[in-house]
Amino acid sequence: MLISKSAGITALLSFLLWSSLSKAQSFTEGTNVLGVGLGVGGSYGVGFSGSGVSQSPAIALHFDHGMGELGPGVWGLGGFLGYKSYKYEFNNSFFSNSYTTSYKWTYVVVGARGTWHYNDWHENEKLDTYGGLMLAYRAASFKDETNYPAGTQVFSAGTYSGLSLTVLVGARYYFTDKIGVYGELGYGVSVAQLGLAVKL
Repeated sequence: MLISKSAGITALLSFLLWSSLSKAQSFTEGTNVLGVGLGVGGSYGVGFSGSGVSQSPAIALHFDHGMGELGPGVWGLGGFLGYKSYKYEFNNSFFSNSYTTSYKWTYVVVGARGTWHYNDWHENEKLDTYGGLMLAYRAASFKDETNYPAGTQVFSAGTYSGLSLTVLVGARYYFTDKIGVYGELGYGVSVAQLGLAVKL
């Protein structure tokens, strides 16, 4: 009977220890996280500056799936989608006519990214810290939205489409089991991102 009680106590302590260790891991194999955020910083070499330049917030969407253990951490694989636009407007005088010049650049970034999550160092079950790499394609387009007077030449501008490889670092903090916030540094669609993180 004494052996049975000891075995039961040992099993209970082992379960409690396992539970506490499991909770300490905020990103494990099979974890799915969706991030939706806004980005700031960075430009795409539009070539115009001054009071006539405006830009949309960089909108970023990423997905991260826990693939398995890698060294002392867990590696993830996922995707990225980003959008950003710039606009340049200024007033022109053309003999007796006046009009507003309006140019717009639009950028869509589509990428695949790998992440590595290491959380043993902080022992906070709500915090997920990670770094990674992203290979992305940036599709750029230009549109001249000016309503020109007759005889005026339409402006044509170059765009900056192409592949890029980005290093990123980030952190997520969860307020509940499913909902949290995230921050990332790394030039995807912007230099910095802040947003909402949701475990699916």
